[in-house]
Amino acid sequence: MLEILIALVIAAVAFLPIYNLFRFGSQGAVNNIYEVTASNYAADLINFTRDIKAHQIKTVAGNSNKITLSSDEQIAAFFSRLDMTAPPPVKEPFSRKLELEKFSGRDVTGPAGIIGWLSDLINRRRSVPNYLICVKVSYPKMNSTEKDDVTLFSMAMD
Repeated sequence: MLEILIALVIAAVAFLPIYNLFRFGSQGAVNNIYEVTASNYAADLINFTRDIKAHQIKTVAGNSNKITLSSDEQIAAFFSRLDMTAPPPVKEPFSRKLELEKFSGRDVTGPAGIIGWLSDLINRRRSVPNYLICVKVSYPKMNSTEKDDVTLFSMAMD
């Protein structure tokens, strides 16, 4: 009887790591599903922004150099102001954020940017209006209160 009891204890101790392997494996699978879904949502929004030109963003942004849209409602309103179709909203538990930041595109090397300015003048380069587009999709981590995110970038130029 004692030998059977010892064998059961050894078997139970041996199966504990296997149980943890399955438990953490399933959590990892769910996290991977969330990450792939978040990547798809981000790529979807990036594809919608590819048709936007810098001058269109400037008309909506005015004098502001940065636009931050932190909800699907704000993103839909932004596309509406551009007379474009907005991407479909994300589903829970995902959230999406769109940032557009203006860049001048000038060479600013040297003290006070003088060398860059001379280089642009000599090579007849001029700045092109452009905006950096950043899409961030957040999703919850499995069995945690923390969130993770996927970030994609694109550019809008004329």
